[in-house]
Amino acid sequence: MKKHQISALISRFATPAVLILLGLVLIFCPDMASALISKVAGWGLMMAGIVIAVAMVVDGNWSLSKILTILVLVGLGRWFMSHPLAWAAWGGRIVGLFVLLRGIRDFTQSVFAQGKALSAVTAVLGLVLILLPMTASRMVFSLCGLVILAVGGGMLAERIWEKKNRGDDDPNIIDAL
Repeated sequence: MKKHQISALISRFATPAVLILLGLVLIFCPDMASALISKVAGWGLMMAGIVIAVAMVVDGNWSLSKILTILVLVGLGRWFMSHPLAWAAWGGRIVGLFVLLRGIRDFTQSVFAQGKALSAVTAVLGLVLILLPMTASRMVFSLCGLVILAVGGGMLAERIWEKKNRGDDDPNIIDAL
């Protein structure tokens, strides 16, 4: 194989391979992905606080609200970086609260026995998510991993099928590039 053909082959299949790898990581290591997102969010919050502090010093516009904003951003960013799974835990609790409230609302508005049973199951699921918040985080990251894996697998299959049926060996094709 020529060097050009190898680089074309790598560039053609690199994106599906990365998507498949990312999907597998999200499926089998959801806590690692959650911790990484928490650390990135922590760095982002800290950088935002630093940018606001520099802008405040450059402008000379000192105010208590800006100082408080800087302290909250830097403190929250540092907390997210030192407690990386806290992001996922609080996200799971928030999702659980919304599911619990939805179940309670549906239970009070339902007039049929089947609707009351399903809304009670929804409320219990919300309560479980509040008590076990990492379950919601793992479920979300695993589902995202499944979707990314499916997209990467579909892209890989399409590129293999396209390569097989493209007919690069036709001598009558003139390449203008």
